[in-house]
Order: sequence, then C-alpha cells, then structure tokens
Amino acid sequence: MKKFNFIKMQSLGNDFVIIDQLRHKFKLSKKNIRDISSRNYGIGCDQILILEKSSKKDIDFNYKIYNRDGTESGQCGNGAKCVGKYYFEKYGKRKKNINIKTISTNLAVTYINKNSIMVDMGKARTNYNISVGKNYFLYKKRKYFFTPIYLGNPHAVFHVNKLSSFDLNDFAEAFNKKKFFNKGVNISIIERIKDNHWRARIFERGSGETNACGSAACAIMTSLQTTYLKENSKIKYKSSYIHMNGGKAQVKWSGKNEDSIYLIGNAKYIFNGTYTL
Repeated sequence: MKKFNFIKMQSLGNDFVIIDQLRHKFKLSKKNIRDISSRNYGIGCDQILILEKSSKKDIDFNYKIYNRDGTESGQCGNGAKCVGKYYFEKYGKRKKNINIKTISTNLAVTYINKNSIMVDMGKARTNYNISVGKNYFLYKKRKYFFTPIYLGNPHAVFHVNKLSSFDLNDFAEAFNKKKFFNKGVNISIIERIKDNHWRARIFERGSGETNACGSAACAIMTSLQTTYLKENSKIKYKSSYIHMNGGKAQVKWSGKNEDSIYLIGNAKYIFNGTYTL
C-alpha cells in the first residue's frame, strides 16, 4: 500500500488537500481523487491541489487542481492563496513573489504578510463564446440573464432576488442540462448589499455548491464592471468585497480588459497527516 503526506488548508471555508510532489512525483487515479475528497470515506475537501516541479526557470512550480469528481480544473484563486502560503513558508522564506502554472494559465502570487496573500488572477475574457446563442436562461417561467466570463475557468454570473432561499443546486443542474457551456461552468448568483459589497453563492462544476471560490469572486467583479456599473454610471469603484458563505473576499480591478484582476485574502492551515491509498 502506498502512503503519502498531505496538508489540509482552507481559505474562506474553501478547503483543500494539498499534496507536495516537488521532490517525489506519483500519480493519482480519478478514483483516488474521489476517495480522498470524500467527506465520508476520505480526508474530505472541495479540491485536491498538487505542487509539481516545473522545468521552466520562470515558474516556481506547476499547480494541479482536481475537483471532487476527479476532473482537472484550470483555476482556483483560494487554492492559489493556500499553495502560495505553503510554498513561501516552506521553500521561499526570502521570496515575496512567485509564479505558478495551472493547466490553463499562469498566476503570480505575492506574500504581503502572514495574514494576506495576493494572487494576480490574470486577464478576464468578457467576450467568451457560449454554446447557445443567448445570454439568458428560462427557469420556472422566468428569464435569468447572465454574464459569461472566462478566467482560467468558465463562469456564468446571475443577479437574483432572495439569494438565501434560492435553490442553487436545482438551478445549476437545470442550467447545465441546456449546454450553454460544453464542458460545464461555475455558476455565481449575486445580490447587492451596499455600495461595493455583494453577497454571492457559488456552484462549482465538478464540486457542487462551495463555501467560496476565488475565481468566481473575480468573475463577479468583472461582471459588475462590465454590466451593472456600465448601466449605473454614477457608481465607480475599483475594489469590491464579495461576501460568500465562507467569508469575504477582496477583489481589485481597474475595469480595463488589458489589466489583471487581483484576489487578496488569507489562507490557514487546518492539519497535516498521512494517507494510505
């Protein structure tokens, strides 16, 4: 039987099993990933994050992200805060900036202090093409308009009323059946609290509803700047606070397509352990 060490971390209640393969690489099957992720039969987590050695000098490590169903994801901002904090404190104590690579994008991570990590999430694509030629979804005889955003992963952002009582799982299942996005999508439903504060619930493809999602928070900020704020020109801000079930994320963006979006927040250790496959 094979054993390996792991680290359990969380950011905004978004929890992760982190596996350090920088010195010794081994392969996990989809079944292994599903078993490890299980909250009943394994360690339990939203996603598994793996650090692998990079052959490129300008990349500190490759950052693999696996959903609970075993599929690989291209982006996870809260996860980047966690693996960034782990790497800074174990390998890069003299460093303040690192570059990491996922299957779909490169990320720059900055160590601000022990309580704050900043992730350069890259540039958002606001002209992302959906499979169905319309940007609204008919659900229970009502049209729900959404903004499609690509930020390492595809996102669909909806404005809704009565967020807390909204049946997100049923909504997400019905939406995905329509194949607006061929490979599924992360769904965010949001409502305004005040000024630059927004409440959100997130449904991540391959994982279901989660306490938080960093890339979704950035997609929400992008949606606000390109739709809501454009329609409400008197409202101007370059920093938003997205209140998710797990806590509050700060997102900064200039609103210019050529500029990166920044996710800022904390990451915390939960426990370490050894797992037997």
